[in-house]
Amino acid sequence: MRERDEYEAERDSGGSFHGGLDDLWVPATVEKRLIEAARLTLTTTGPVGPKAYGSAMPMYQRDWTDWLAQLDDAFKDAADVKIEQDERPTRLAATSRQITRMEAAIRWPIKYLDAVPGPRKVLAVYLRCRAYRKPFGRACKRLGWSRATAYRARDKALALIAQGLNRDHVPTE
Repeated sequence: MRERDEYEAERDSGGSFHGGLDDLWVPATVEKRLIEAARLTLTTTGPVGPKAYGSAMPMYQRDWTDWLAQLDDAFKDAADVKIEQDERPTRLAATSRQITRMEAAIRWPIKYLDAVPGPRKVLAVYLRCRAYRKPFGRACKRLGWSRATAYRARDKALALIAQGLNRDHVPTE
């Protein structure tokens, strides 16, 4: 009876109760890892193909001493000068752990969804929408898919990946 009370208390608080098996893969965890991998792929790779126009030279990065050297004598107080940011924000480099997790997650749909091409395609479109922060419903409409059917296919794909990861004893980290 005590285990049932713990389960219900955990359920009511919004948590998940696995009966002590916290290292199981669930579809929600798989989804988070795949979205993380898709977004990291976008931030680390950038656009592919030739650039239409522009300079091949990298953008000059100014630091504080460069700005101070360019100030006229009229602006002795550097605290009052507003420094504009560059057009492109600087990106933090991905860590080796993030890259390793991304590479592993990218292989999951290939390995575990080989026999089911429909849910694999829906999952690919879903991950692309989430990576670019676009609505999945609009993509479904453009492709002529029923939203409810697309979400069921996505859930099936995530569940199959979670089952495969649990079967292969892949650690959740």
